[in-house]
Amino acid sequence: MTSALSRRVVPVLLLLQVTYLALMNVAFTVLPPDTAELDHTDAPAVDAMLYVAVTLGVVVALAGAAALLGLEKARTRSPRALRVVWLTVVGLGQVAIAAKALVTVLGQNPGPDTVIGSGMVAVALCVAAACAVEVRSAFHVMGRNAHA
Repeated sequence: MTSALSRRVVPVLLLLQVTYLALMNVAFTVLPPDTAELDHTDAPAVDAMLYVAVTLGVVVALAGAAALLGLEKARTRSPRALRVVWLTVVGLGQVAIAAKALVTVLGQNPGPDTVIGSGMVAVALCVAAACAVEVRSAFHVMGRNAHA
């Protein structure tokens, strides 16, 4: 059960998160908010470059975690330390996403956003659990090899 979750379902969930991130970036680029009435100044170029760099970093982290969890070739050919650190960082990020979404859900009136936020919490916790299981199994393999 855990293997099917972390090997098949979670990589798809991670790729769905990447797709969601890409769609939101396109939406905010194509459909910017109407700020004509506000005293609006353009953000410095450094801020724009930082935003793009952070977004690309998150996409690479999520896609890499999907590969490490879903592809046997990526899992076996990557160094164990890299796999553990990568999945730990992604798992902690997913816990942060779940916490923020839960705070948002609990702070608003019930409605469609509550359902979407609850889904975000469930998906993020599912991914975090799969990352934790994979990291734990990497440590168990290291422990067995050390005793042999």
